[in-house]
Amino acid sequence: MSGYATYQDLGRRCDKFATMRARKLRIGDKVKVIGIPMLSISKELENELGTTKLFKYMLGRVYTIRGFDEYGHVELHPKRLSHVWIEREFLKLRTRKPNKA
Repeated sequence: MSGYATYQDLGRRCDKFATMRARKLRIGDKVKVIGIPMLSISKELENELGTTKLFKYMLGRVYTIRGFDEYGHVELHPKRLSHVWIEREFLKLRTRKPNKA
């Protein structure tokens, strides 16, 4: 052993600090959409699904977190029959109300 950190060690350290910096979001929290993710789908499919239009509609609005997927994306329901999973960096946590004990 030479005493130098390996790529795996550095990766674990970066993951640890990223986790520490990550905002603690919970189901039921209110979040504001502050950005739109880059979409990598064809124009035909995008026009058919209306994904870009839906994300533009969501921008600047506040939603309740409904859940999380296995990748850490946040589940929001912007419209009655729409489910959207969005990355945390496009959300801003609204202040939580203190629990009444």
